[in-house]
Amino acid sequence: MKTNNKNLYNSLIITLFLFGSACADDNSSKLQNIIDSSLKNKSKQTDRADIRKTLQWPTSCEERFNFPTSGLTFFKQSNDQYIAQITCTYGSYQGMSLFYKINLSKNLPTTTQIKLPTYNSKSNSVSGYSSEIWGNVLTTSTVKEFNILNLYSGYGHCGSLTTYDLSGKLPKIIKLKMQSDCDTKEKIRDYNKWKAIKVK
Repeated sequence: MKTNNKNLYNSLIITLFLFGSACADDNSSKLQNIIDSSLKNKSKQTDRADIRKTLQWPTSCEERFNFPTSGLTFFKQSNDQYIAQITCTYGSYQGMSLFYKINLSKNLPTTTQIKLPTYNSKSNSVSGYSSEIWGNVLTTSTVKEFNILNLYSGYGHCGSLTTYDLSGKLPKIIKLKMQSDCDTKEKIRDYNKWKAIKVK
């Protein structure tokens, strides 16, 4: 009787292991399909709920998002690594997003939320890290130069263009161009002509 119970127990453990492995494979495949569709500009609104099961972003992001789109953008870093941009709100002229690193090299995908360094103009240094990022991403496929344009005005003559290096454990600012004065008489909309700042 004990032998039968032990065999039943072992069979149950093996079944649960195989079921878990199959689910992991399904999750990886489904995630890859969503990413591939987005890269082809064929992302569906329903993809957002599916990928949230993996990334688990906060409810506050969903409460601000009310658009007939998925709000998902993916940037390919390698064959199995991506950066996911989750738009929380599009705003009036630019949006606020959350970012995640996704690694699909194993059966079960691994994800890490990205927190970008916050620049403090008074100390000319990094004052902390933030997960809620305002601005438009101007990058398509690079890890070491991830560019975000954060406009302070709808006219587009003031703001910051920050280049981040995302290759390390903590992202760092490697380039910064800024026009912080929105009341300036010389309204330069070409952000490449804004003042370059060397961050400490």
